[in-house]
Amino acid sequence: MGFLTWFVIIPVLTIAGMILVKDVRHTRVVAAFGMGIQLIMAAVLIFLYLAERNAGNTAEMLFVQNYEWFKSLHIAYAVGVDGISVAMIGLTSIVVIAGIFASWEVEYLTKEFFVSLILLASGVFGFFISIDLFTMFLFYELAVIPMYLLIGIWGTGPKDYSAMKLTLMLMGGSALLLVGLLGIYFNSAPDGGNLTFNILEISKITIPIAAQRIFFP
Repeated sequence: MGFLTWFVIIPVLTIAGMILVKDVRHTRVVAAFGMGIQLIMAAVLIFLYLAERNAGNTAEMLFVQNYEWFKSLHIAYAVGVDGISVAMIGLTSIVVIAGIFASWEVEYLTKEFFVSLILLASGVFGFFISIDLFTMFLFYELAVIPMYLLIGIWGTGPKDYSAMKLTLMLMGGSALLLVGLLGIYFNSAPDGGNLTFNILEISKITIPIAAQRIFFP
């Protein structure tokens, strides 16, 4: 199991721990502990990434791993990071741990709140480490449901309206995004080779200009 995969596993284990404990105080502690580990891992990732670059590693993506999920559709759990990914993972780790402490006094459905928050975080972390477009899309969608709950249940003001409006915007954007991803996929083998969702493989081929003009927007 690769180092990057732990950025998805740790939130899942944290959620499991919160579900198992009964006391609200323990729920907060488990959430803080799990995301504290995630923050440390993000710091380690930044250190390892900079060490690799300083050592002369010029690969487009570092710490790459690829596990095929659906061979017939060429869908894989493929992960890797570049400088932008590492920066966003570090920022997300800070935001999540800060969000936990900022929400420490939440009294209403406390366990459900922290589960939703960390489920959202797991989707975000998975999105930033994915280099398979389909897997990236799945992690993106994973973050939508807890985002709706966090706003609709624990928000302020016209929270139901706000949650529904944001969700509709995100789902509408997702529909267009899916069309774009499928367009890239079906044009990823102009020479008749294997189709792919893998970003690294797609970057090596030239998608027909006509298709680019349709799917890029």
